Amino acid sequence: MKNENGYVDSFVKLIQCPTVTNSGHEYFDAFHKVLDKEFPNVTRVCKKMDVGGDVLLYKWSGKSAERPLVLMAHQDVVPAVGGDWKYPPYSATIEDGKVYGRGAMDCKNTLFSTIQAVDELIADGFVPEQDVYLSYSDCEETGGPGAEMARDWFKAHGITPFLVVDEGGAIIRKTTKFMTKDVAAVGILEKGYADVKFIARGKGGHSSQPPKHTPIARLAAFVNYCEKHTIFKPKMSKAAKAMIYGMGDALTPPLKLFCKTIGLNGWWVSKLAPKINASYGNSMFATSMVFTMSQGSAAPNVIPQEAWVNANLRIAPTDTCEKCFKKLEKIAKKFDLEMQVDLQRNASPMIDLNGEGYQSFKKALNKVYPDVAVVPYLMFGGTDCRVLQQIATHAIRCTPCTLSFDQLGGMHASNENVDIKSVEECVGFFKTFIRDFK
Repeated sequence: MKNENGYVDSFVKLIQCPTVTNSGHEYFDAFHKVLDKEFPNVTRVCKKMDVGGDVLLYKWSGKSAERPLVLMAHQDVVPAVGGDWKYPPYSATIEDGKVYGRGAMDCKNTLFSTIQAVDELIADGFVPEQDVYLSYSDCEETGGPGAEMARDWFKAHGITPFLVVDEGGAIIRKTTKFMTKDVAAVGILEKGYADVKFIARGKGGHSSQPPKHTPIARLAAFVNYCEKHTIFKPKMSKAAKAMIYGMGDALTPPLKLFCKTIGLNGWWVSKLAPKINASYGNSMFATSMVFTMSQGSAAPNVIPQEAWVNANLRIAPTDTCEKCFKKLEKIAKKFDLEMQVDLQRNASPMIDLNGEGYQSFKKALNKVYPDVAVVPYLMFGGTDCRVLQQIATHAIRCTPCTLSFDQLGGMHASNENVDIKSVEECVGFFKTFIRDFK
């Protein structure tokens, strides 16, 4: 299948490249060759900067270099191991107007939309008012150094991006009778991140002569305790309040009134929400913690001398890593566990909703999607945007690709897919946004 603009063929070719994080240079090199071929105007006009590794950074020179625009995405995808795939994950099979494949939504749709928009604008003879950069890291999914390499390149060349736009939010299709409009969720802040390892030690020995308490038993008791108790209390953050207020524009009158007034009294909303929906409520209003990895003995008949579990934390903007670690240390001591922090970062700064960056992006959304409610979005996950935000004046996290709740749930899962029409509309959005950016 191919539409008149050729979007389908080009998009399919990107998905068919298995650019799994850390898969090897040859896979990314093959992907880069596809980009060179499919987007000839970008290849011809834009200068490819030497950032290092497999990171891509294109510079499209504008009439001015005073307020550079950086459009971000990442080339890499998570592995497609196991799962109930309807079609082979790198086949990019098309069915009922959808493209199925790993990376279709995360985030080769973002990469395609931005580079296709630039390619078309160049073909039209358009010259941007400001320099435009396309920054595509190669290791976002594992928190690798790709974004840092791009950031360091900008710093080394004395360039301060005026606005950075990355993946994050999307346009969420209305699915209930309580919603009056689709919602364009614009990421304004992302929660922090931490990986914490809890270690239990013991004498070990043969499984035929078990002691009263083993390292694994202590870890199990610790995990059970953490899951039964509220370790981190929910609180209303400024970002959550902005999100609740914004959602009012997409809801029926009674709920709209709630969001615009009563719902902003966070002391009880933040406590009630987790009881209604534990997963979403806790993520929205509190630091979350989930156990993701464990290791014990290397043999089934050996009691380990050392065993551990890893907890992944997403740090709320009302918390800090330091505060969270102090709480966890007290609990860990009760179970005679050691605590080791492997990775940590606090929540990113919240962008200024009245600032020029957010307002210019919102204006473009209203222009291209006039019937969509633009809503600030507190992001639970992480993006490369947090890195370039360190040197940028403004930062936005949103790819305005229309998705259903089912499609959102397909991120990193089997049968990841995206609507062809929504990708085409997203290309149109970025063309409009770049044209209007001054």
